[in-house]
Parts: sequence; C-alpha cells; structure tokens
Amino acid sequence: MKEKKFDKRKAQGAETKKRLYEIAERLYKERNFSDVNVEDITEEAGITKGAFYVHYDSKDALIAILIADHAAKADMDYKAFLESLPIEMPASQALLSLAEKIADTLTNTFGYKNMAKIYQMLLSGTEGTEAIKGYGRELYALVYNVFEKGIHSGEFISSIEAETLSRHFVMAMRGVSYEWCVHYPDFDLRENAIIHCKLLIEGIKSK
Repeated sequence: MKEKKFDKRKAQGAETKKRLYEIAERLYKERNFSDVNVEDITEEAGITKGAFYVHYDSKDALIAILIADHAAKADMDYKAFLESLPIEMPASQALLSLAEKIADTLTNTFGYKNMAKIYQMLLSGTEGTEAIKGYGRELYALVYNVFEKGIHSGEFISSIEAETLSRHFVMAMRGVSYEWCVHYPDFDLRENAIIHCKLLIEGIKSK
C-alpha cells in the first residue's frame, strides 16, 4: 500500500514538473525570459512558489533546460536544412546558407532579448548551460561535415583541420549574434552573419 502511494506521489510530481515546464515555455514565447518570473508560472499552475522549487532549483535552472531542448531541436532543423540542399552545392555556399538559416532561427524563434539572457547565463556559468556552449553540440558535427566535404573536394585548403574550422565557424556566428544583442535594433543579424562568414570562407578557399 505504501509503495502504491509513493508511486502515485511520484507520478503526480512528474506531472507537476511537466506542467511547469509547459507553462514556462508558453509564457517565454509570449513574452521573454526576463519578463516572466516564478510567480507568473506558479500562479497559472495553481501551486505555491515552494512547490516550484521542489522541481527546479531556480528560474534560471528551468530556463537552462528549455534552452537546451530548443537548441537540440534547432540543431535537428539545421540538419534537415543541410540535407535538403542540392548535393552538388559547393561547401562554401552551403555554409553561407546555413549562416542565413541560423540567423533566421535566432531572430524569429529566440529573439534578441532571449539571446541576451542566454549570453548572461553563459557568462555567469549557470548550471545546465553546457549543452549550449559545449563542443559536443550537434551543430559542430553538422558544420564539421560541410568543411570535410569542402576539404576533400579541394574547395578549401587542407592545412587546417575540419574540426578547427567548424569551431571557428560557430564562434563567428556566436560573435555576430552577440553583436546583434548589443546593437539591436541597429544591426541586421542575417546581413552581418553572411558578411562575417564570407570573410572566414574566403580566407580558407584554395587558390
């Protein structure tokens, strides 16, 4: 009997945690990370703030989980996008197309305010952000494959490893998106992402 009660409480706890996640996800889409507080989430969920902290250590801890999940989904979208490109497309053009896709995703899905909050969390070392900043992210593997194709075809110089190039590409996109957050609204993310990546690509093209 005690085991059944424990299992019921465990199931109820899991359901409450899921509901908090879903409410937070919707509220953050309607507004942004900074404009939603714990009270907004718990009020809609019909629970106390204390109950919230049973499931999540902090608001930022919940945001970190949401960001990691959305980053993983975005990476799957990037993968599908790259796979949809013509197989004969040069690697350089595929990278520029991907840069456009990433810029559009950051602009239309995340927004500059949420990206600013993400950078704040990354800089402060918020627990759970490793999935975003770590080199194990799927995005690196996708970019790596494009650079590998470019090196093998002779389009890119072969003296620099694809792993190094892929990291620099992601760093370039991260730097441009940071500039977008700093200089918004007087900064076109898509336009500058293309310009910045073109500079990187031109520097590694075979002569």
